[in-house]
Amino acid sequence: MSRKELVIPRQAAASLRFPPVSLADGSPAAPLAVRPWRASLFRRSRTVTLPFDPRSAGRMRRALTVQRLETLLLGPARLVVVAIGTASLLRAWLELTFSHLPYVLVFAALVLEGVSSYLGAQVIPPQYPRERRGGALSIRDVPEGVADQWIAMNPGVRSGTPRD
Repeated sequence: MSRKELVIPRQAAASLRFPPVSLADGSPAAPLAVRPWRASLFRRSRTVTLPFDPRSAGRMRRALTVQRLETLLLGPARLVVVAIGTASLLRAWLELTFSHLPYVLVFAALVLEGVSSYLGAQVIPPQYPRERRGGALSIRDVPEGVADQWIAMNPGVRSGTPRD
């Protein structure tokens, strides 16, 4: 089965009409409100309603939980660990002493990044909407028939590639 990527412009996202079929596999679906994975740490994403079948809806809810975990815990923890590690490394260099603390903190930052990458690769499905620069939404790996229905129902929606 051929797959496409849907690109939804920012202005078209508010007035979306969609067929009652899942973006994941084309089976019958119900609407689910999700917050797109955002491109910026400092700007809050708007909620968008998209159709998903019950199994995919559960995966989307888990992905939303991972996004909250990333935003509220992992992201700030990485920032704190890197800042403390940089300060302790600078202090060790200025005092010409050896300390294990900078190396432990670098290892902790790598572990946090590994956990974040693992969660992103294993828990977040490819159909989870991602916010691009400029506010457009990108939904990858949509079945071709479903993507064609979306494009026919919404004039602003187009098929795209990751580099568009």
